[in-house]
Amino acid sequence: MLAGLAKKYADKDRVFLHFDSIGIPSLEQMNAEYGSPSAWQKAKTYEWIDTLISKYNNKKVFFEGQVNLEFIQKGFRKHDFTDYQIILVDCNEAEMARRLNQRGQPELFTEDMKNWLKFLRRQGDALPIPVIDTSARSEEESLQALESLIR
Repeated sequence: MLAGLAKKYADKDRVFLHFDSIGIPSLEQMNAEYGSPSAWQKAKTYEWIDTLISKYNNKKVFFEGQVNLEFIQKGFRKHDFTDYQIILVDCNEAEMARRLNQRGQPELFTEDMKNWLKFLRRQGDALPIPVIDTSARSEEESLQALESLIR
């Protein structure tokens, strides 16, 4: 969805970033360097937020990634920064399996992935934050739903 937004607003003063663009190390590396995958994700989320605030402070930034929502909140809170919005973009498990299969990555549809999504959904419900369910939406409809939330 970020790619569609970036294409639509290419001529505007906006920045589009993806968490995974930093590269994702192996589980062994995460454990060796940070103690756990969760600790790696927390450290990298904080680094991203530090960069977003220091480098892109005067621009509208769109940042996409599957990240523990609490890490996002704490990362911004440490800067006393409140001008941000978290939106959970979601789909049901059948659609996720279909999309991963279509992308040639069916091996990613595991019990761990399903549990991670359940965790994010619970966090989203607890905050509460807006959710865009893309299960039955086209890319254009999903983009329109996102745009209606960020205006």
